[in-house]
Amino acid sequence: MMAGFEIIVRPVVFPNIRPTPARSLPPPDDPEKGFATIKGNGAKLVSLTTSFSKNMSKSRSVETKRRVDVARVYQKKKDGTINKENFVDVEVANKIWKKEGKKPAGGGYIPGTDMPPSSGDVTEERSIAFYKRVEKADNIEIKKKDEIKKNPEANE
Repeated sequence: MMAGFEIIVRPVVFPNIRPTPARSLPPPDDPEKGFATIKGNGAKLVSLTTSFSKNMSKSRSVETKRRVDVARVYQKKKDGTINKENFVDVEVANKIWKKEGKKPAGGGYIPGTDMPPSSGDVTEERSIAFYKRVEKADNIEIKKKDEIKKNPEANE
């Protein structure tokens, strides 16, 4: 009798598809055999002492006073005419005095020691910056020159 389109499939299992068990080997004769031994040459430790010290201080500079020129700038129209009714008065600084924060007089640690200088050995660094003066032009009139303005918050 024919089975028609139905076919029965039966899997075939071969006896050698499983891996063979690992063989156990006897332990080596000498347990130290196969290991590398590192031995020293009797050298002595050389110890070098080093010392490093760094000191840094940064403070905000404070403006103590400034020298200014007072100028009046008039409105200049596109066609070149000057409107004297419309103007702005400006102060143009040409010299500014500043003081930095206090710092050690020697600029760092006392030479040969790791100690900073005593509190009495401090200075205030001062700096002066110069700027270009305002120049007279057809729409700029200089009202005052070299007026000194002091900063009340600078404790001078």
